[in-house]
Amino acid sequence: MSTSAIGLQPQAGDLRPRAGDVMCITFLGVVAMLFAGFTAAYFIRRPSPDWVPITIPAWGWIGTGALVVSSTLLERSRRRQDRGLLWASILLGVLFLGTQLLSWRELSAAGVYLPSTPHGSFYFMLSAVHGVHLFGGLLALIYTATRRSEIRWVAGYWHFMGLTWLYTLLLLAN
Repeated sequence: MSTSAIGLQPQAGDLRPRAGDVMCITFLGVVAMLFAGFTAAYFIRRPSPDWVPITIPAWGWIGTGALVVSSTLLERSRRRQDRGLLWASILLGVLFLGTQLLSWRELSAAGVYLPSTPHGSFYFMLSAVHGVHLFGGLLALIYTATRRSEIRWVAGYWHFMGLTWLYTLLLLAN
């Protein structure tokens, strides 16, 4: 009996997903569930009497714009196989992380710290968790740019993180 007959090697026309595809989709599902859990906690905590709304710093919106442009350039880079656009996308991702630090600084200057208000706590926590995941995406993009490896899943992850941030920011702004 050959190994292909028992399913150990893919045969021509095999429609089974590749292991890397399954791994990436699973990871995106885990990240989505993480943010879904934070969303549930946010809605449970929000009606409490000690909820004091904060104003989202302008840097949060500026960074969001940088992330949208970064995602757009990354998609163009993927379609055209243009490494220059990939590096521009990476730089905009770094800019986004910088705007997050400036947002935190602006909130701190206004007297909003991690433990000050529940709303402020959610802003700091969600932007930090998102920032860590985005930093991982930046490392993957840099690896892709320097190794000329396949960009498909890295681009998908980057777009997913951009949408996750947009969702998170809109959640926190309301």
